[in-house]
Amino acid sequence: MSLGLALLIAFCATGWAAPSHLDIKSAELSPRGEQYVLNADFDLSFSPAVQEALSKGLPLHFLMEFQLTKPQRYWFDDEIVTSTSHVSISYHALSRQYLLNIDQQQSAHSSLQEVRERFTRVRNWLVLDKTLLKAGVPYQAALRIRLDASKLPQPLRVDALGSQDWSLISPRYRWTPDLDL
Repeated sequence: MSLGLALLIAFCATGWAAPSHLDIKSAELSPRGEQYVLNADFDLSFSPAVQEALSKGLPLHFLMEFQLTKPQRYWFDDEIVTSTSHVSISYHALSRQYLLNIDQQQSAHSSLQEVRERFTRVRNWLVLDKTLLKAGVPYQAALRIRLDASKLPQPLRVDALGSQDWSLISPRYRWTPDLDL
């Protein structure tokens, strides 16, 4: 009886493992000289399946996509700027370190938790030149972060399509930035 109960508890624990999660908590544009930088914070958690794949050498590639538009009343919004940042997370088994690459700048970390803490705090990402803006015009900003599934190996891409384990895409975070012009 105790073996059956132990197996049932083990099965339930693996069946209830938390799925992957990616959600933007806050984002803001801050002036820096003649440009604006983006600062954002988000939540990121990996399912056990994603953590296992990462620990076995599968790199994860993410895209951070920022867009600034000028809303139009009767037509499509006017796109002012779109910026994309490429981020990858990988595990180097020989050195037992996680590598975080953000736009070709690499840093090494001893744990996946350290990588998450660094990756989930976007600071000073240069996204916009002030010369593109006009005073008195309302603008709409949007930010989205997603796993680039096209970089996954082909057999995993098919499995990842409908899986909550691999569902690493944030809802589009929209806000009206306070731009000093």
